[in-house]
Amino acid sequence: MNQKTKNLLVRTIFGAIYVALMIAGVYVFPLMAVLMGLVACVSIVEFSRLTSGPVDKVSRVVLLAVAIAQFVVILYYGSQKNTFFYNAPIMTLSSFVISIPIMLLVTGLVPSVVELFRGRPIPVEHLGTSTYAYFWIVMPLAFIAVMTKVCPEVVFAFFLIIWAYDTFAYLGGSLYGRNKMCERISPKKTWEGTATGVVMAVVFAVVLPSIHYFGKLHAPLWMWVVFAFIAVLFGTLGDLLESLFKRRADVKDSGRIMPGHGGALDRFDSMLFAALPALLFALFVMVL
Repeated sequence: MNQKTKNLLVRTIFGAIYVALMIAGVYVFPLMAVLMGLVACVSIVEFSRLTSGPVDKVSRVVLLAVAIAQFVVILYYGSQKNTFFYNAPIMTLSSFVISIPIMLLVTGLVPSVVELFRGRPIPVEHLGTSTYAYFWIVMPLAFIAVMTKVCPEVVFAFFLIIWAYDTFAYLGGSLYGRNKMCERISPKKTWEGTATGVVMAVVFAVVLPSIHYFGKLHAPLWMWVVFAFIAVLFGTLGDLLESLFKRRADVKDSGRIMPGHGGALDRFDSMLFAALPALLFALFVMVL
């Protein structure tokens, strides 16, 4: 077995494990909450390495503590049983919304106090980057966990659409990609590959409502198409954004936690930027 075949085998095995865990998480809320919490913690560590300084040890510890606290709160409320006085999905969503200003206060306050006693020339960059990491990493992953409790069908559909987009964009770009989308940031991303991914993501969005599991949402076809477009549009931006960070840090992968796939940020870059707009659209337009 040559090295190329061996790498493909490793990538396939770990990709299958990743997909199996994510699908299992859709059906088992505590598992999804724990998975997203772990991904958040690993992603924060990877992000601090990519930024090469702006997220220092203090900010990293604060971010990790905030991430763990937020997912513990979500896991606690989401694991409660529904009663006449208590609706678990609503309480889980409420706990997420209420926790945001508290988490942001901690994320901004502690590093701010620390910066007051340091003589560094660019304190704004350090504070801004750590706060940005909360918005870019922790909040989207926490919302995925919340939506798993509120409406798992939407989360499953979101995963399938993003996976279809990523897979076919890669295949399309490899087979007939010619025109670079943003060579300065991502040399391998092409317009042809992106178009292929978008078309197949929309095809998935059109087919999903015909499956009984997803048809339970009773959303018209145009909503599914818009949902797919929002997911792939912001997913592409997220992919490019992470490529920008890696280009700045001069690294190929954000980490090595998934052999054959790179780091957590490499695997979730599209979802991080797409989760909030796509799932919020689904929640307020397709579900409620």
